[in-house]
Amino acid sequence: MNNTIKQRILSITHEQDVDGLFCGAILKNAFPDTLVFLTNYGHENMKRTADVLKSNVNSSSKSGTIVVSDLALNNDLDIKPIEEAANQVKSNGWNIVWLDHHSWREEIRIRVESFLTLILSADQEQKCASDLVVENFDLKKRTACKRMANFAHIVDFRLPEIRTLPPLPEIITYYRSLPDRYKKLQLIIKRASKGVFWDEELQQEYEEKYLPFKESALSSAIKSLSIHDINGLTVAIAESPRILSKSLVSERIFQEMPNVKLVALYSPDGKVSIRRKAGTEIKCDWIAYKLNGGGHSYAAAGVIKSNGGAVLTAQRVVLEFQKVLKDMQTM
Repeated sequence: MNNTIKQRILSITHEQDVDGLFCGAILKNAFPDTLVFLTNYGHENMKRTADVLKSNVNSSSKSGTIVVSDLALNNDLDIKPIEEAANQVKSNGWNIVWLDHHSWREEIRIRVESFLTLILSADQEQKCASDLVVENFDLKKRTACKRMANFAHIVDFRLPEIRTLPPLPEIITYYRSLPDRYKKLQLIIKRASKGVFWDEELQQEYEEKYLPFKESALSSAIKSLSIHDINGLTVAIAESPRILSKSLVSERIFQEMPNVKLVALYSPDGKVSIRRKAGTEIKCDWIAYKLNGGGHSYAAAGVIKSNGGAVLTAQRVVLEFQKVLKDMQTM
């Protein structure tokens, strides 16, 4: 691919972190006629994504390229609406490119490749989704695009240089807890597309609205912490506040409790984030797959479905992890 594309770009990207937002911002920088739609995992989100694909193509007077980034398809149920939409938009002259760096099951990959262009990067390649966008759209000569990819790469792989960057990951997580989150996340994309990653407005919101709650939220997470020996692994389980990034909470736990090998952060609605200690070979993506999710070997997320609408508790997380980790040991 090259940067001479003049058709319209519809960017469908992950709303949850720097990497997802910057995928949209990179495309917006390179191709001004870019519309960015933010979404997340789950069947309902995939159905909405399919509707967005069809409605935008039907309302557009010209053809273009749809770029899906930083999102993985985990099961046949999620694939069905995407496949239907893909076939419709292709018949209208649009191209569809899906770029991702999460772990995909082989049978899912083969099926998706049958109806769109799928570009994946394995964990060992150490590429984030923003890296893939820059590479595959030949944008390495655009300074702002390279800077965005580098920023996203550092954050996604938690490299030491993250300490020198502005706290954008934290403000994104905070914004996602607000009623007007979509508007605020789109403003971050707009700023980044112009080469601005941090400004006075973000700094003010960080200092006045986020920081006063940060330490108390961290303290609340640590207070909810319980340690369990599950099939020979020392696992820390804690309820994670919505305003805090999961990486921030897990890093604090690993720092304060060096014996912990695996961290599971849950929310009452059933979502579970899984992080392994650096230097271990635990497959977080495999655990997440068993919990109706996916991700990377070093960090992943899943869902523990409730019984009769009950909120998720630490005790239930322990029971589910006992089953999953037992299965993992028999692989």
